[in-house]
Amino acid sequence: MPTMTKEEKFKIIQDSLAAADRGDTEEEERLLEKLPLAPHLALAMKEMLGPEETLNSGSNFSEVEAKYGKDWLST
Repeated sequence: MPTMTKEEKFKIIQDSLAAADRGDTEEEERLLEKLPLAPHLALAMKEMLGPEETLNSGSNFSEVEAKYGKDWLST
């Protein structure tokens, strides 16, 4: 999973804010799920929810994989 540039992240945030302004909460949430989850938050999610539910959350784990490797859920 490739990591995103700051510009790509900013564009997603701008688009999600525009969706929120339109009242399109589904689009806002869809866009925000595209943003990479911070590694420390992903580890907390794994601890609280377990690996399977974490994986099924739909979150973007690109930064977690970059920091901890692709097998971070099984370790």
